[in-house]
Amino acid sequence: MISPLSIIGTSWSFYKKQPVLNEIAFWMFFLPIAFMDALSGMIGVAEAGAQGLDVDGVKLASFTAMEIALFVPLLVALFFFLFWGQACVLTVAKRLVSSPAGRNRTSFKAVRKEGYKFIGPLALLEILRGIITLLWCVLLIVPGIIYSVRTIFYDIMLIEEGKVAYGRPVLDKSKDFVKGRTWEVFWPLMLIAICIFIPVGIIDGIIVAITTTIDERLVTLAAVLTDFVDAFAGVFFMVCTVALYAELKKNPTPSKG
Repeated sequence: MISPLSIIGTSWSFYKKQPVLNEIAFWMFFLPIAFMDALSGMIGVAEAGAQGLDVDGVKLASFTAMEIALFVPLLVALFFFLFWGQACVLTVAKRLVSSPAGRNRTSFKAVRKEGYKFIGPLALLEILRGIITLLWCVLLIVPGIIYSVRTIFYDIMLIEEGKVAYGRPVLDKSKDFVKGRTWEVFWPLMLIAICIFIPVGIIDGIIVAITTTIDERLVTLAAVLTDFVDAFAGVFFMVCTVALYAELKKNPTPSKG
């Protein structure tokens, strides 16, 4: 089985040589998600105010349904940025497949331009993948998990090829690549996720504990601060996923099982 620590080490070496990934994490992941959490906090205040609830003896102001409805287009725009950010990360990380040294650097502007055309395909394919996975899970949980694992590389394979494409054939390409070595993909991914997100979860917990201890009304601020940590961790996990794909691609013959 591929060593998760080796994948993390390779990914970290690559990440350090690509400062544009930090820009992507900040501008295209942290800020959109932080806005989402801020909006959720505002909506929560609005709902509380509509019910006439008090916080520390001060009645909260309520928002009209029209004002709340105005948030919907903004949320759509924020999701647009998230998929754009995903495309940008993969545009940079695909060099792991052909140039693991990661010495070639690209400007943030150039990466955004290159990744822009993949926003639609990534969004629609992720929705399609989610629907198919859900349908499998309705029948049996295990087939749904297997399908999700086997289609994990659809996004990097799409961007690696460089052609805009839609539909199940894109997902099937990843499924065919992973078929026969599902566990060889599943366990490294699980262990990599554990190595990354358990420490991140601990850090998030500390941030929330400190801020809410100071004042419970700082819960939204706590969410925004944890978003900062989560954004960079999420980008790094995507790089690790591409590094795993690159390692598997070196040995195209599926192992048993």
